[in-house]
Amino acid sequence: MEPWQLFIIGLCEHLAWPVLIGACVWYFRKDIGKILSRIKKLPGGAELNPETVEEQKENKNTYDELVAKKAEDKIKQEAQEQKQ
Repeated sequence: MEPWQLFIIGLCEHLAWPVLIGACVWYFRKDIGKILSRIKKLPGGAELNPETVEEQKENKNTYDELVAKKAEDKIKQEAQEQKQ
């Protein structure tokens, strides 16, 4: 066999796996994207996106404040009912 033929065969042997992997990633790109989006999400619908972490903290604080206010209002209402 000629040296250039051996070179071509060796090149094909070394490039076969990267080409196959690239083709598989390209073919299954939508499925891979879905899997990665599921991995990025935490249980309960929270995301690992750093841009939304601050917003999630603010929403949690707002929710905590609303729950505390509702509990205080309920206690006040019960106290008024007992006075009557």
